[in-house]
Amino acid sequence: MGELGLVEDLAIVTLVAGVAGFLCQRIGLSSIVGFLLAGFVVGPHTPPFALISDEARIETLSQLGLVFLMFSIGLELSLGKLRRMGLGLFLAVALGAALVFNVVRFLCPFLGIGPSQALFVAGMLMASSSATIGKILPESGLVHQRAGNLAMSITVLEDVVAVVVLTFISSVVQIHRGPQAHIGRILGVLLAFVTVIVVLGLLFLPRILRRLDRAGTDLLTITVAGLVLGIAVIAVKIGYSLALGAFLLGAIIAETPQRPAVERAMQGMRDVFIAVFFVSIGMLLDPALLAKNWGLILCLGLAAVGVRTLALSLALMVTGTPDWDAIRTGLMVTPVGEFAFIIAQVGVAAQLLSADYYPITVGIALFTAVVSPVLIQRSAQISNFAVKCEPKFLREFLTLYQQFLASAGEHQQRSRVFGLARQKLPLLLVSIIFVSGILVFAPLVLHEWDTLFPGHAAAWRDYVFWALVGVAMTGPLLGVWRRLAEFVLALMDLVFGAEPWARLPLLEVGLELMSALLVFVWVWLLRPTGENTAYLFGGILAAAVVYILVFGKRLMTVHHQIDSQLAEAVLSAEERRQQSREHWLKEHQEWELTLSEIRVPDSEAWFDKTLGDLALRSRFGCSVIGVERQGYPVPSPGPDTAIFPNDVLLVLGTKAQIQQVRAFFDSSPTNTEKSDILDEIRLESLEVLEQSRLAGNALAELEIPRHTGVQIVGVSRGKHRILFPGPFQVLLPGDWLLVVGTREQIHRFREWIKAGVPGSEEHEWEVGA
Repeated sequence: MGELGLVEDLAIVTLVAGVAGFLCQRIGLSSIVGFLLAGFVVGPHTPPFALISDEARIETLSQLGLVFLMFSIGLELSLGKLRRMGLGLFLAVALGAALVFNVVRFLCPFLGIGPSQALFVAGMLMASSSATIGKILPESGLVHQRAGNLAMSITVLEDVVAVVVLTFISSVVQIHRGPQAHIGRILGVLLAFVTVIVVLGLLFLPRILRRLDRAGTDLLTITVAGLVLGIAVIAVKIGYSLALGAFLLGAIIAETPQRPAVERAMQGMRDVFIAVFFVSIGMLLDPALLAKNWGLILCLGLAAVGVRTLALSLALMVTGTPDWDAIRTGLMVTPVGEFAFIIAQVGVAAQLLSADYYPITVGIALFTAVVSPVLIQRSAQISNFAVKCEPKFLREFLTLYQQFLASAGEHQQRSRVFGLARQKLPLLLVSIIFVSGILVFAPLVLHEWDTLFPGHAAAWRDYVFWALVGVAMTGPLLGVWRRLAEFVLALMDLVFGAEPWARLPLLEVGLELMSALLVFVWVWLLRPTGENTAYLFGGILAAAVVYILVFGKRLMTVHHQIDSQLAEAVLSAEERRQQSREHWLKEHQEWELTLSEIRVPDSEAWFDKTLGDLALRSRFGCSVIGVERQGYPVPSPGPDTAIFPNDVLLVLGTKAQIQQVRAFFDSSPTNTEKSDILDEIRLESLEVLEQSRLAGNALAELEIPRHTGVQIVGVSRGKHRILFPGPFQVLLPGDWLLVVGTREQIHRFREWIKAGVPGSEEHEWEVGA
């Protein structure tokens, strides 16, 4: 039966997880609590219920579950979602995490926790539990309020922070195993690994997933599962945790069009192994250690609630969030969860934490899970009290500070240099890190290269290897040079475009040579030692000559295709459109044309108008080459094409002509007052009289909406009220009807039911009259 041990353990884990999760959901608790309790009951430390006793197999199950948990977290993220949250929230989460990390490390010595253990404890408390918060906020009805929206966004960003912290802690584990002199190399390898995996994934994964999706769900599931486990193993081989590799793959797939298909295909497997992870954590709990450390658990639980609330509230205020919303949000993100278990697992596995920290971590998570619902429900009252206690000078200072941040943000948005940097720099930085990654990883691959070609000619073997590295990095290196030269030229045109000398061809050649020199210096700083340098640069030079002479413009096309694919993930929608417009006009720069999007203002002046009525061509000399309406293009617009407020016109012309068109549209008055539909619709109550045509008839027979246009939304009969009566509801004398319609429709209904009936009485309830 020894060979069936893992299968038997997996059967027990999944069965008890399902039962315990179901029971916890029935009593209003998170299923994660049920998984932890189930593991605690069947684990090796709770006889006579100890159904699983092999701790090595428990560790294997937890590692397997960890991989799919981190993949799931990465799959729920996307750069588009993160960009929509805004830079201010990014800074707030980063500042709040830094405050939590440092304050907790400061408090740890007072609780008897050593310096190395304090690093892990501080990391455990830096990230909130998205599972717990995602359950409490919808149930409390606060998820749609501003503080609730901020709290949900913070949980997403804190997942990213937690991955960074987890990676940092993995680096600390490596440093603990080796000399500290390698810390710079460890961090450099980390950055290179992440960039190489992300770039290659964004370039190749969409095509692979698209073909697998067409082949069938079964092949998609099998391949993605293999990729998840494979990337996790590669991360471990390089020296980082399984969690980092699985998270990166999930985040990459989140940027692909096949994300929904992957989510559907992997849903069942993810659910199973996420439950396995939490049950395995529960199985590692020792009741004796839980009782021994109850005081420390209570202190760290209180510290987690207090420090996280204060740190995130202060960070949100610093980045411009009003104090009342900031305090409420801080109270909503106190639960500690998934990442605390993962960090504790890494620390115990590296023998930097004792086994006591498993129960300590679970105890902290359970404490915050119990306290958080109370804090969230009373967050408004606590925030009101805190705001009232603020000194007057502090309140005035916060108001002035928020006004200053708003003004600075508007200035930044108007800055043309800032806009150019946002458009050009992201892809340039990604390219630089990608090429750096090739050079950083080359020595790691060299060892495997030597084992493939054993022999006495070690020197020639290394020379060939570095020459091939030079050839491999030439294509991306030319892309770096092209992007750097384009950025420098665009910056010069932006700053000195009005000067005659700024457009001299000789100056452009000089700037391109300067960019090439910068690229050469950068590669020289990362070069290998000894004679290998000559072979590296020889490979680069030979490949560059072949690329330029043989491929020519086709190389530029390939670079543009790579830029487009990376831009789908790195740039915002507006930046992608701007880049696409620039490429569209690139081969016709001598005409000095500009392609701009101009939104038709929300004004009555633009109703019932066509492009011919606007006469933009005859007035300003430019052309409308496209119209976008509610996100959909209107093909081949002509003079008879109607336009409506909020349509987006794609206008082709010179910069001066575009500015004149903008001024033309801005000259019209905009609608500042919106009509309320309740100004037109009334809600009234009318009595059914004995002689009325309504008495004794069913609603279906009367066909009231067809005759009068009103709708019957309620019938009151004595003490009973029938809301939204059905078609077979019979009306009786003395009933009161609740009807809805316009004034004209209700007047028509009165006349229709009172024909020949004298002295009918009415009682009205009006809405929006």
